[in-house]
Amino acid sequence: MPKILNPYTGKLQFVSMAVPYAGRKGSKRDSYCARSAKIGGSWKRNPKSKNLIQRRRWKCPYVFGELKISEYRR
Repeated sequence: MPKILNPYTGKLQFVSMAVPYAGRKGSKRDSYCARSAKIGGSWKRNPKSKNLIQRRRWKCPYVFGELKISEYRR
């Protein structure tokens, strides 16, 4: 699996779903962002959450309660 830089921790992390069209405009991004926003659990406040990292990589809009990079404290 490829590694990407976690914007919250500054470390490289293994992630799945490495697709070349991540972050581009289109219906694939819209549908991915809608699906990933509905995932349950505590991923919104966890800086090491793979769902949160991928949402930033896909440039998805913020959902209510989601951790912002400016809110992260080391």
